[in-house]
Amino acid sequence: MALQKVEKGPSEEKYWTPEKKGDYVEGHLYGYEDGEFGKQILLYKGYDESKGEYILQSCPAHADLKRFYVNLVEDAFTRVEVVEVIPPKSKTGYPKYIYEVYQDVENTMTFPDKEDAKASDYSAETGANDDSYYADE
Repeated sequence: MALQKVEKGPSEEKYWTPEKKGDYVEGHLYGYEDGEFGKQILLYKGYDESKGEYILQSCPAHADLKRFYVNLVEDAFTRVEVVEVIPPKSKTGYPKYIYEVYQDVENTMTFPDKEDAKASDYSAETGANDDSYYADE
């Protein structure tokens, strides 16, 4: 029996922290959340049957990554990959991460909780199901 090298897969931590060129994470783009350093991508990684909740992973709020947000399609399969790490300019600084983002817009998911939220947002905005208009005077 011959041993074969196994390649590393993407990170599965709740908060993805890239370290080097080639690090990547992938999943369906669930949406965004406000993090400590600004708006962050949330990727759907699966469903936890025991807790009855989605397993979501957030990406860092790095400046280069934020430039992709405007062109991303929610619910599409998404891959975020580090393509370059620029060393810090000083000993106390942080490296700058440069990203590439790939999406398969034909591979999308429907999230039931997002559909429920859209319906309730719509009824709240339009006053649907609001019988106060017809109340006796």
